[in-house]
Amino acid sequence: MGLLLMLRPPQPRPKSLRRATRAQRREHRRTDAEEWGTAQQRGWLLDMEVEKLLLLVTNAGGSRLPILGQLDPWSDTILSRRELPQLEADIDRLEAAAGDDAQRELVTAMRKLLMNWRAEPDLMLHCYGD
Repeated sequence: MGLLLMLRPPQPRPKSLRRATRAQRREHRRTDAEEWGTAQQRGWLLDMEVEKLLLLVTNAGGSRLPILGQLDPWSDTILSRRELPQLEADIDRLEAAAGDDAQRELVTAMRKLLMNWRAEPDLMLHCYGD
């Protein structure tokens, strides 16, 4: 299971593809793939294993973390810029609790994503769980 964090501009309300034609569905998937590829090139995408994040969050204080402690890694969430300072504080606590190289690499990757978010003020952080 994974959790995907992606910086994206605010999205319009998604349209249902239930009644879409096959061509419309193909176009929708092609557009998503292009956007995700661009996001990955810009450093706006982070794909992580849920188990690694949950263990680290638990070690750092669990539900006491204002953002990461409340995040449901099996559903989708959108975070706005006003939550960035709290998220950075959560990551500081994760860094203090990191016990091995894999956890430290995860914290470093999360910090890099937040640094890129600071440089792009019009974006929001979309969290896609599965």
